[in-house]
Amino acid sequence: MSVFILIPLLPLMAACAIALGGRRLGEASHRVAIPAVVLSFLLSVAAFVVIVSSGPQHIQLYRLLQSGSLVVDLNLYIDQLTVLLLPLVTGVSAVVHVYSSRYMIGDPRYSRFFAVIAFFTFAMVTLVMSNNLLLTYMCWELMGICSYLLISHWSERKAACQAATKAFLVNAVADVGLGMGIILTFFTFGTLDIQQILASAESMSGQSTNLLNCVGLDLPVHTTTLIVLLLFIGAMGKSAQVPFHVWLPFAMEAPTPVSALIHAATMVNAGPFLLVRFSPLLVLSPSAMAVIAIIGATTALFAAVVALTQTDIKKLLAYSTISQIGFMIMACGVGAFVAAIFHLLAHGFLKGFLFLSTGNALRSVASHSGHEPAPSHGSHARRKWSVTMGALVFACVPPFILFSGPYEAMWTVHPFPAAKFTFWAIGLMTVFFTAMYLFRGINSLFHPGPAGPDSGTAPSLIQPELFSIPHVIAVAVGGLGLVGILVVLWSGFADFLAPAVGRPLGALSAIQQTSVSSAWLLLPFLAAVSGWGLAYILQVNPKSSFVSRSALAKSLYVLFLNKFYVDEIYDVYVVRPTLRFSEWLWRDIDVLAIDRAVMGTATVSANLAQWLWRVIDIRGTQGPIDRIGRIAANASHSFEDMEPRTLQHHLAVVICGLGLAIGLLYWLVL
Repeated sequence: MSVFILIPLLPLMAACAIALGGRRLGEASHRVAIPAVVLSFLLSVAAFVVIVSSGPQHIQLYRLLQSGSLVVDLNLYIDQLTVLLLPLVTGVSAVVHVYSSRYMIGDPRYSRFFAVIAFFTFAMVTLVMSNNLLLTYMCWELMGICSYLLISHWSERKAACQAATKAFLVNAVADVGLGMGIILTFFTFGTLDIQQILASAESMSGQSTNLLNCVGLDLPVHTTTLIVLLLFIGAMGKSAQVPFHVWLPFAMEAPTPVSALIHAATMVNAGPFLLVRFSPLLVLSPSAMAVIAIIGATTALFAAVVALTQTDIKKLLAYSTISQIGFMIMACGVGAFVAAIFHLLAHGFLKGFLFLSTGNALRSVASHSGHEPAPSHGSHARRKWSVTMGALVFACVPPFILFSGPYEAMWTVHPFPAAKFTFWAIGLMTVFFTAMYLFRGINSLFHPGPAGPDSGTAPSLIQPELFSIPHVIAVAVGGLGLVGILVVLWSGFADFLAPAVGRPLGALSAIQQTSVSSAWLLLPFLAAVSGWGLAYILQVNPKSSFVSRSALAKSLYVLFLNKFYVDEIYDVYVVRPTLRFSEWLWRDIDVLAIDRAVMGTATVSANLAQWLWRVIDIRGTQGPIDRIGRIAANASHSFEDMEPRTLQHHLAVVICGLGLAIGLLYWLVL
């Protein structure tokens, strides 16, 4: 067996060791977790070298199930896509583990925290390496459970518990689609082996499924399209795409290391990875790709404009993550799978850096506790410089790759004529707004102003110093150097990843025939610089700006501030009706039907016991029979007093409803 099996096994072993010996390990738990994850990262780098030289590798584990034609082999597969994601997952996780060893000092659940994040790392690594849809689904659900435990880590806070419950329920609803997609995939291809499915995908492209066959109607849908859309529903939940985006901003109730892990290396990256893994299936369904592109573009633009109004730096970064993941989903929808993975890698490393740097910056400016000692001027300046540089790179560098070179040609292969212009416009607007909210967030973080909500005075306006001559020179030199390196690496990156992704029809000829003008290269850069410039003008002189005087701008600001009222709409049309339905089930079904049946059974038992006492007069039986009668009577009264009012009962009803929904969909489709 290959040594690379240790990549997922080491974090799993660390999680089990900490869980079993947590009390004894205490605040030394990180000494078990950190070496395991670091070694997993080193093995990931070694796997990259091996795949570059020797090609993809299969790792045989064991046969889980064999029943007729159903054969489930839990095997791992390492190819070009896998070895690009593994260093990201294990590398960022290793940094988060090291960071957490200091950040979580004094936490009463210190060992539990490290056990869960090590298990979280295992779930994501196994998902990336999985070659079986059942194993993929198991790891998918394990990540959801780990996210629930990590978001609710500070369970004494009501907001953390509510955020964890919200994340769990939203992902549970979306995972119904993923489960249905896996079932339909098995019935279509006769296997759960991912590589076999992708190899035979083109031969199955002409099949259709009648969705209304059960009611005698005819509604044929291409099976490939239906599979892709069902899998995409699961990806929408994990990657927080509209309308399943509502859980991610509230996940900021988790400790900062958890935010970095979820946003940079795990959870949200699962959606783009799943789409790219099944890209040979995606390219067979232009309709499904159009849906994916539209939802990704909508999410990218929606989250970018909402981020403009966020005052909490962690929520700003949360909406930034939603926007950037939406951009990756849009790239998958237009067939630019290689660029989507490139964006995912760049975003993962930079977002991890920004979250961890923001955690340090929040402590340095005492944003969370007013009694912390003020940092030295030199330390504050260094942290300001590091976070500012991260924001500048995040805003200005990725557009050079995402809108230029071979990637630009990919926009021409979508079957809809207006797609190229539409997606280009949305992409450039996303870059523009990204630069604006990053400038605003960094400036508000380091110039918060002395006024608070109870001070009665307006916050002071401090002119930003981000455009000083040293900053401009350093950013220009560093940015140009980094862009040069990325452009040089791009060709090799695209050639390396190409065998592992699907290629849209006509993409090769489009790339060969398209010549990219240098003017196109300047558009994304100008969009980013314009966003920074407008944010600078609004920050320096807000009173004279058009935004401060326009009634329309104020209305839009209120709309963006309230996140388009999506949460309120969910509360009115989803949450409250579900709770009322649960109460109806409890009142009319549980109390009136089930409880009465149980109470009737208890009454009959009591009457039978009394009859036996009167009729069968055997010495020594009177005492036990009396006790039986009293127990039965007390049981009947207890059933009358039972009132399930806890959240667990409502969750049980919701889960039962989801089970019924899965069964109904299964019946309708198959």
